[in-house]
Amino acid sequence: MDPVSLLIIAAGNITLGVTAWVYFRKFQSATLKHASAIEAADKELKRRVLELSVLRTLGERVGYSLDLRQILEVLIDSLSGVVEFSTISYIIPGREGRAILKIRVSEGVSRGFLDAVKMQVVKDFSGMTEQNFYLNLLDETISGSALDESSNLPVGSFFNLPIVINNKVVASVNVSSIKKGLYGDEETALLYTILGQVSTQANKLIAVVENEKRRLSAMVASLSDGVMMVDLNFNPIVINRILPPLLGLKGISSLYDVVAALGASANFEGALRYSLSAQQLVKLPEISIGEKAVQVDMEPVKDKFGYVLGAAIVFHDVTERKQLERLRDEFTAMMVHELRTPLTTINYSTDMMLTDLPKMTPEQTGDSIKIVKSTAAHMLELVNELLDVAKIEAGKFQIVKSQDNLASLISETVTMIKPLADQKHLQIINSTDPNLPGFSFDRRRIGQVLNNLLSNAIKYTEVGQIELSAKADSGQVQISVKDSGEGIPQEDLHKLFSKFEQLGKGKTGEKGGTGLGLVVTKGIIEAHGGKIWAESEGPGKGTVFSFMLPLS
Repeated sequence: MDPVSLLIIAAGNITLGVTAWVYFRKFQSATLKHASAIEAADKELKRRVLELSVLRTLGERVGYSLDLRQILEVLIDSLSGVVEFSTISYIIPGREGRAILKIRVSEGVSRGFLDAVKMQVVKDFSGMTEQNFYLNLLDETISGSALDESSNLPVGSFFNLPIVINNKVVASVNVSSIKKGLYGDEETALLYTILGQVSTQANKLIAVVENEKRRLSAMVASLSDGVMMVDLNFNPIVINRILPPLLGLKGISSLYDVVAALGASANFEGALRYSLSAQQLVKLPEISIGEKAVQVDMEPVKDKFGYVLGAAIVFHDVTERKQLERLRDEFTAMMVHELRTPLTTINYSTDMMLTDLPKMTPEQTGDSIKIVKSTAAHMLELVNELLDVAKIEAGKFQIVKSQDNLASLISETVTMIKPLADQKHLQIINSTDPNLPGFSFDRRRIGQVLNNLLSNAIKYTEVGQIELSAKADSGQVQISVKDSGEGIPQEDLHKLFSKFEQLGKGKTGEKGGTGLGLVVTKGIIEAHGGKIWAESEGPGKGTVFSFMLPLS
């Protein structure tokens, strides 16, 4: 082969080699870039897997708990294996200026290492929260590996992660290591991401809980009983507005305000501890607070998994019930007396007639029969009053209306009752408008009302006069009975038409009678669509009873 051909072949080979080398270098560069990208993607995938693993663990073990210590305990458990550390710890505010520090040791470090970590954690947390925390006011717990006093390695790497909830630093998590330069951008980014997720989920949960708490507080506030809910540390969580005044307090800041109000004899705190430990309802004996009577029930509150969260305490105001029971007993005793007295009279009169009838004159026999008749009439009146009251309370009281003249009924009633007034030398003045229009009403029942009011006025008036007036105005007629008698205290006026409140008290108790007349009177007036009331300026100044009836 000639030299020229060889030269051409050599040049071609050189060109092909150079071209191949260039393409090889490009391929090598592309391969290295691809491998670097794969490695970066692999690291990111591992980081995301670690992040999701921690968040999943938190979700499973914490659930819907808002217990900050529980969240932090699970968090430091979950970070093991995510980042390297010699100690991991958390710090949260305690009570009365103290702080709570929990340190977990993962490898042998010295006491000096721990002291350095504590000092820095407390200092940094004070700066984060803008509060002053001190080492001598620290409640600390150390767990994990045993300390190695032979180790003299100082803190090489140190990193704090604040826990922010509702824009407020509520805790700080710290990782420390004897190794230097351990926490670079990659590790801190992962830790911040995890802590950010924890704070976000906690904030969302707090928003839900606060909303439910507001709804619960609104429901509790509307209850007529005093209600208090406490956590396991006896801290009040919910107190409705009824409770402080029920206990005679201006406000309640702690459970011990309630304990002091109830008194030592109630053993309130002991009963609450027993209720929580035994997980059962506890009812305290009735407690007297001033003039009030209170019944206290307490029961543990559990979550859906059966864990005790605290206790609900209900304070029932049983004052009215106790008063009602006392008045009912008085009513029963009074009714027994009212029935026994006429029955004794009837029994005595009939026994006398059966024994001495041959010896009795016709006048004596007639007198005895009159006594029996009048006594029986009194008993019948009492029974009728009781029946009327029962019908009124059952909503079955009925009246029979017809067109009639009220002025004539008033005149007849005054004439009929005048002899009673004459016996006490009392004057009855009838100031009824003679031109009252006729209207529809139950003549017998309204006559019963007038008779009751005039009888009471005579009974409670010793000197002076009784004035009865009636006038029509604005489609109604108003009738008033005014006496110059004993009068009634202002605070007792609203009790006059109650079945029980009069019994054994004031005028009714002193003058005798059942006190049911005004109850029936009120029922009759209200059955007509009217209203009745009493007015008095006080004892010794007389009383005015008035009622209104509609003309149509």
